[in-house]
Amino acid sequence: MFLSSFSVSCQCLPLILIAVPVPGKELQGHSSQKLLAPLLLLLLLNVVAAVSGDSPVPVSGFLGEQVVLPCTYKGNVPVSDLLVIWRTEKEEILYEFVDGNDDLAQQDPRFRNRANLFKGQLEQGNWSVLISDLRETDQDVYQCWIQKRVGVLFYSEQSDSVDLSVKERAPTPGPNTHVSGPGVTTRARVGLGIGIAAVFVVGIVGYIVLKRQRRKQNLHKMAALNGDPLREVTMHQDGAAGEQNLLGNGAAQH
Repeated sequence: MFLSSFSVSCQCLPLILIAVPVPGKELQGHSSQKLLAPLLLLLLLNVVAAVSGDSPVPVSGFLGEQVVLPCTYKGNVPVSDLLVIWRTEKEEILYEFVDGNDDLAQQDPRFRNRANLFKGQLEQGNWSVLISDLRETDQDVYQCWIQKRVGVLFYSEQSDSVDLSVKERAPTPGPNTHVSGPGVTTRARVGLGIGIAAVFVVGIVGYIVLKRQRRKQNLHKMAALNGDPLREVTMHQDGAAGEQNLLGNGAAQH
């Protein structure tokens, strides 16, 4: 962890050493006070260059599942001479690899046993990390920080950022919502069938009512044509009893 925190400032070391006077000698025409401002400016520029990079690559995963945070090394330094650190914006260590081996002593406890590198692809430059059993707390911006060894120090080679978003997967459709066609579920088909049946029944009932009304109208018309609408209606309603009444009326008249 000491190396990782020291490596940013050590990039600027060569620039500083060039400008610092040799002990016991004075730079003619210059004082240490006049060199302070340029040195601070160079230091600031190097630090900004070390931590700056492209916009984070968006990556999304689902709760409880796996996700790969991509990082591809573009240099040609051997794996044994690289220091690779995956960390969050809060500098929580997701994974650390140095001297050709894992160094997980500083790994954040919440990532323990859930993060892995693709060890068989490191020489090809694949420094992506696999996170398993995704949690809501994993949603963060991660940085893949790759540094190369020069002597006993490490110098920044590459810095990539990944913006991880964690989502909840939509529930699997149940038996009543099984998709049986493009956009049509079993529940929808049942509802459609009930609707059609209801329309059919209403149509039949309406037809019967209309037919009875027309029959009644026809009976009234026939009775009106015979000149005795009341008697015709009585005959139709009472059947044989109506006929007997008519016969009785006829005998009384004779």
